[in-house]
Amino acid sequence: MTGARQMPAAQPDGVPRHPYPKLPRICDYVSHYARISPDREALVLDDRRCTYLEFDRSVERTAAALRSAGIRAGDRIAMITTPRPEFAILLMAATRMGAIWVGINPRYTQSEVDHVLGDCTPSMLFSITQDPDGRQYRDIVTRCKDRFPFLDRIVTFPDALPGLSTDFDGFLAAEGDPPPPRPKVRDADGGVAAAVIVYTSGTTGKPKGALLSNDNLVFSFDSVSRSFVGKEHLRENLRTLCNLPANHVGCISEMVGNTIVCGGTLVFAERFDAGDTLRLIESERITLFGGVPLMLEAVFAQHNAAKTDLSSVRIIGWGGAPVTATLLETMAALDVHLFTNYGLTEGGAICSATPPNPTPDILGNTVGTPGTVQEYRIVGEDGKDVAVGETGEVWLRGRGVFLGYWNNPSATARTIDTEGWLHTGDLVRQREDGYWVLAGRKSEMFKSGGYNVYPREIELCLEQHPDVANAVVISVPDARFFEVGAAFVVPAPGRTITPPGLSAHLRESLAAYKVPKSIRILEALPMLPIGKVDKHALQRMSS
Repeated sequence: MTGARQMPAAQPDGVPRHPYPKLPRICDYVSHYARISPDREALVLDDRRCTYLEFDRSVERTAAALRSAGIRAGDRIAMITTPRPEFAILLMAATRMGAIWVGINPRYTQSEVDHVLGDCTPSMLFSITQDPDGRQYRDIVTRCKDRFPFLDRIVTFPDALPGLSTDFDGFLAAEGDPPPPRPKVRDADGGVAAAVIVYTSGTTGKPKGALLSNDNLVFSFDSVSRSFVGKEHLRENLRTLCNLPANHVGCISEMVGNTIVCGGTLVFAERFDAGDTLRLIESERITLFGGVPLMLEAVFAQHNAAKTDLSSVRIIGWGGAPVTATLLETMAALDVHLFTNYGLTEGGAICSATPPNPTPDILGNTVGTPGTVQEYRIVGEDGKDVAVGETGEVWLRGRGVFLGYWNNPSATARTIDTEGWLHTGDLVRQREDGYWVLAGRKSEMFKSGGYNVYPREIELCLEQHPDVANAVVISVPDARFFEVGAAFVVPAPGRTITPPGLSAHLRESLAAYKVPKSIRILEALPMLPIGKVDKHALQRMSS
């Protein structure tokens, strides 16, 4: 067998060193900063402000209330939420008492929510009552309560839903047991304990729950630290704009985890809005903001961007897709630290990152290097490592690799081999200088606006339409979203279907970012001699 690779110490990214303590759980950092910097601001949402001392006390009270409600180590706690303080408090409280936090995107349809709850069987559900766009969640919460008898209790915020739920403050005010002993980071069998389940779709079309440990949640901090060698001061008094979906690993690990390890401040925005982003950067003196390139492009395209005071910004980061040369030039003109990275939920959120002094070539054409935080291989179809300059699949082994898929051992076995290697399905080419160039994905998954989209999930939804016989979804390039879906649909005999009608059908069951931007009706799908759909022919039809 070919040996694993690690970047040599002489690589330009160096060996990450930082002044922050190495603690076993993400929640331990809250307690640490509550002791040494109790008055430091921790959480901000609009006019709500919370110090680390207040944050720690809220986490302790929430952990005690969960214990009083019957939650024990290993139980799941589901949460439908936008990025806001209750999200951070409950996440930390769950890890403090050993429960498993499960995030649900508020953009999910009822069927998507039902799948997550039915799969992870949580004992409690926490939910917002309304999102910033005015969407009400009473019907969704009511359906969940009626359908899932394992939900012992429902808590909503900021208000209670009469006859259905208690509010967050009322939940905390209930008489509770003393805070439970803080559990170890290993379960009863001696294995690493899970802290979070992040649902990510799979090629079967049904989302799978990726189990992440406490170490997974802080792994990206160590992984991205190579970008700050010699520039550690940039992470002091960090103020991070947190506006990614709260169920996304980018929010949980890269924004919340990385900021709390630094003892920084999380400034929440419940949704992404380019104008609001500029306002918050200026008013809250944000030092770090980022996201997918689509978000950054929208921010800098605002008519008042040039007039906004961005002098507080020290760091801008992105992932999920490459940035354009124009956007890179615009950001470089701010004279801030720029970095990009590559990662995936199952591999530790961030697996490679750019160096402390990246060139435009490195920022625009690569995703940095994998560093020395964990082992990696770049493997060809024959299972052997490819040569430098050739394209292969990324395999990872080490701290960042997730624990497996919840209640899905077969999917776990297909993803992590018997030697502990995570087969990511992502294809890269390693240059002579050690930097990685993303070449695509071995699977059919694609990223649209930074979100993972899996064609089979969409195909299954299309094929549930009574007038559809067959459906195939592929990805096609898009100037704005990097990639979008293109659907090819064959109607059932004697039936008539239209693209607008199919789009409306999809939107009833899927989040908007999964709905293909084009739908084409065909009499028959092109086939290969072996009986499979000729997707290359479909790509040609889309060009």
